[in-house]
Amino acid sequence: MDGIVRGIVVFDESAGCLYLGSSSENRKAVVWPAGASWQADPPAVKIHGQLIEPGMSVEGGGGYVLYESIKAFAGTAVADAAQACADPTGLTGPTADVALFNVGSEVDVVP
Repeated sequence: MDGIVRGIVVFDESAGCLYLGSSSENRKAVVWPAGASWQADPPAVKIHGQLIEPGMSVEGGGGYVLYESIKAFAGTAVADAAQACADPTGLTGPTADVALFNVGSEVDVVP
């Protein structure tokens, strides 16, 4: 997990999920670092006191992984939630890549 996870934060209202990517074809479900919290209205995630909203470009340490790796890093509940966003139709199964920030990673907003 020594790669960089980056992308533009996108909110999909129908799925109720935040993604990283610039379009529906090029987006990844996200597992945010430990300590992140969800803000429902307006949709955003709060990390270390910083609010990250749709339209912002972010990056941090981590990688792009499959369901089993998420389960090993973060547990079944997190893996199941990520999988539900990665594959809302249930058609691809646990083969969708998910952007996973490292547990202690700083997520930086970049220009």
